[in-house]
Amino acid sequence: MRKIIKGRWAIFSIWLIATIVLTVIQPDINAILRQKGQQGANSKSPSVIADKILKKIDKAKGTNDLIVFYNKDKISDGEMDKIGDAVKAISDSSKVLGITDMIDPFSMPDAKSSLVSKDGTTLMVSFKLDKKSREVDDIKKELDSKLSKVPVEYYLSGEDFINNDYLKASQGGVEKSAALTVIFILVVLVIAFRSVVTPFVSLVAVAFSYLCSMGIAAQLIDKAGFPITSLTQMLLILILFGIGTDYNILLFNRFREELSHGHSIDESIVNTYKTAGKTIAYSILTVFIAFLALVFAESPIYKSGVVVVIGVTILLLEILTLTPFIMKVLGQKLFWPSKNVLGHKENKFWGKTSSFATKHPLLPVVLIFLIIGPMVYLHEDKLNFDTIGELGNKYPSSKGFNIIADHFGKGQAMPANVAIEYNKSLDNNESLAVIDNLTERLKSIKGVDQVSSVTQPQGEQIEDFYVDSQMGSVTDGISKTQNGVDQINDGLKLAQEKLGSADFSKVSQMVDGTAKLQDGMAALTSGLKQIQTGINDGSSNSQTISNGIATIETNLSKMSSGVAVLADNYGKMQAGYKEMGTHYQDAANALLGVKGALSQMQSMVAALGNSYADSGNDANYQALKQTIDQLSSSISQITPEGIKALNENYNAVTSGFGTANKNLVTMSSGLSQMATGLKKLESGLGKASSGIGTIVTNMNTVTNGLGQMKSGQQQLVDGLNGFSTFGQKLSDVNGGLEQISDGLGQTNGFLTQFKSNKTFFIPKEALTNKDFKKSLDVFMSNDRKVTKLMIILKADPYSKEALRTIDKINATVSDGLKGTGLSQAKFGVSGSSATTNDMNNILSRDLNKTTAIVIIGVLLVLFFVIRSFWIPIFITGSLLGAYYSAMFMINYIFIDLLGYEGISSFVPFFSFIIIVALGVDYSIFLMMRFKEYPQLAPKEAIVLASRQTGGVIISAVIILGGTFATLMPSGILLLFELAIAVITGLVVLCFILLPVFLPAMIALPEALGNLFSRKKGMT
Repeated sequence: MRKIIKGRWAIFSIWLIATIVLTVIQPDINAILRQKGQQGANSKSPSVIADKILKKIDKAKGTNDLIVFYNKDKISDGEMDKIGDAVKAISDSSKVLGITDMIDPFSMPDAKSSLVSKDGTTLMVSFKLDKKSREVDDIKKELDSKLSKVPVEYYLSGEDFINNDYLKASQGGVEKSAALTVIFILVVLVIAFRSVVTPFVSLVAVAFSYLCSMGIAAQLIDKAGFPITSLTQMLLILILFGIGTDYNILLFNRFREELSHGHSIDESIVNTYKTAGKTIAYSILTVFIAFLALVFAESPIYKSGVVVVIGVTILLLEILTLTPFIMKVLGQKLFWPSKNVLGHKENKFWGKTSSFATKHPLLPVVLIFLIIGPMVYLHEDKLNFDTIGELGNKYPSSKGFNIIADHFGKGQAMPANVAIEYNKSLDNNESLAVIDNLTERLKSIKGVDQVSSVTQPQGEQIEDFYVDSQMGSVTDGISKTQNGVDQINDGLKLAQEKLGSADFSKVSQMVDGTAKLQDGMAALTSGLKQIQTGINDGSSNSQTISNGIATIETNLSKMSSGVAVLADNYGKMQAGYKEMGTHYQDAANALLGVKGALSQMQSMVAALGNSYADSGNDANYQALKQTIDQLSSSISQITPEGIKALNENYNAVTSGFGTANKNLVTMSSGLSQMATGLKKLESGLGKASSGIGTIVTNMNTVTNGLGQMKSGQQQLVDGLNGFSTFGQKLSDVNGGLEQISDGLGQTNGFLTQFKSNKTFFIPKEALTNKDFKKSLDVFMSNDRKVTKLMIILKADPYSKEALRTIDKINATVSDGLKGTGLSQAKFGVSGSSATTNDMNNILSRDLNKTTAIVIIGVLLVLFFVIRSFWIPIFITGSLLGAYYSAMFMINYIFIDLLGYEGISSFVPFFSFIIIVALGVDYSIFLMMRFKEYPQLAPKEAIVLASRQTGGVIISAVIILGGTFATLMPSGILLLFELAIAVITGLVVLCFILLPVFLPAMIALPEALGNLFSRKKGMT
């Protein structure tokens, strides 16, 4: 210490330069906070995981914000038009404004029902805002310029604007609190020291430590990603100015006391630091340990409290180096104009209460346990995370949001989203069935109002995607198919019967007859040639020739008539076979259709089995599957190739008929010409040779025609033999058709039971449908590996009911994915309720964890300082009693009296850290004085120490309590509750537990020993 006193000017120079430099180069932490925001949950929280997953779906970059238009008397048509113009102006300037996406009722009429309230008073425009490193206030000015001509009230709300207003409120609260803190400390120190120098010197010394520590913390926040919250700067101000002033009071009082003993300034400084300096070092150590324990916290908000470790470390350096400089330079002038150098007088209150407690220890101990015990036992943390509720209606963002809550419901404005990510595409029936099942499970949760997903984009089931609806169409189609199969079967039976009754033996005889006719015609031709030769030779037997010609003419007439009848019969046969061919070809094509339908039915039944969990054990299902497989096998021989072969046989028969008919016509024509020639011959033998020549020529034509007819008839025989084989095939087909009909009947009977089954099954064609593709685009990422389900809650998103619903949602999603094809998928729930729920869980774990660490740390320090076992236990018990008393009080005030849902989420945690970490300082003040009287009995030493330090501790409590009291006018509920909690804890500790409970506990063992010894002596 003497070396520090000697080098005081160099030390002061270092402090001055460091403070100026760190202040000048300090980055704006408020700007950093506005840009980065504050995160309450860690990276492993479901809500944070969900937010990361959802970024892969959201095509637009930015955060979700709102413009709220409001007219309490209802927005008129004219006002609506002007609002539309303003919205269009914003949309046209979206690139400049940083708006990446916008949903409004003017450009998207389909969204009007969800963006305009039912009473017509409120209109909402949703947009995504990419700030691009700009300040929210600057963006707000740009939007205000576009909305300046809107004739109704409007409010900019949403995540960016709410956070901005909250940070501005916090910053305003810090500035107001800092100013009130300085004024309050000045007033209290002036009253305590009766001096105007001491308060200013104390504040300047603490200001040095604050500016340096804030400068270091700001660099860590800016360069190293040190966690930051709206409480960071405020905590540093409150802790440093509060305990810094307390330590200065202790030091200055001891310094004045040493001066009053006639010591020199240097000796007084050295003696002060040997006693009070050591006490302060131990006290700072407990604060250091308490706030260092925040390193183990999960919540980034709690971790930001580690900044106090930096602050108290710098404060300790300031107390050890800069404060001795002040003492040395000012000396006695430090207390000007006061001439009292006797220090603090003995405190009568602490003296009397501690004296009473040591004389009658059992009574105060029992009373305190009876009062504080129920507070501890009945204590329950009811936390409130409603940031908007804390802002009230004082800010445009919160007012706009409250209007939405009143006219749309908070659940509508702040939905939750379930995000699911898988390593494979999800746009298939198996994955979509899991998602749809999950949608139905979530809809069944009590606190859920509506669930929208890729399979239910409007929050309702699409009936065509379910087996029960599909089975209605299937069973109707199967019934029609069965009827058609029956008709085909009947037609083929009739065809088979006709083919079986047809006598094709006459066709062979007809071929033989045609051959004989051909031979006769050849002979006739030869005879005519001889006649022609005879005439040419001048034969005189003209009468005989004439008679022969008449006979030939008569025979030709009969032949012509026979050929005509034959041609007519051939025509009828050809028409009959043609009609039969049409029927058999229709039947063949129908059979191929049945075969295709059976193949599709096999696929459908297989898909049904996959979606039907117990299909392996269902005898009906297995019988259905076996029947369809057998039917498909029995008809498998009917192929396009087989039908082609039958067609070729049929074509051959038809061709034979055609050839025969054509030749019969030619033959009939030849016979007519022959008859004409014979008439000419009969009229004049002179012309006979010429006529016979004509006859011979035509007879040759007839003969050739008969040859071709014979060939056609042979083709007919071959074709009809093929029809015999076809008839046998028809018999086999008919048997198969009967099985198909029976199987279809059984299938219909089995599938009818599924008309009440809501199993999801999406047809392949639906996946490529343009309307369903819109749903895929909205609820899935481009690669289809990520999907979301949007959930609207019934309760206020910040309420306990909403948080319990989020827990149920997380459990339901986890259970719904287990045992499915998506069991390995990542998932999470995002949204205000989900984030709040995660924060609630994290803060609860952090409070339990940090409580244990801090208590253990405080106990270790107390064991080291006091070198006793039970007294540190008693002190720790006192600190916990003060904390639970404070929690009981704020619960009573804010929940029971004022009707809040709970106390602000950060209050219990920071109240515990502050009450325990700072309250233990006063215990150390007391016990370090207690150790200065080793020659006295413990109960006498504690009474004397209480008298000597009571005034200092009360002054310190007033300073620290008053510092926190400056938070009350900040207008922020969290700070108001924190102030009440800390003040209550410090008052209970200062006026009940330290002056009464601790002395009573120190004296209690001796009192109990005396009591038991007296009873034993009496016996």
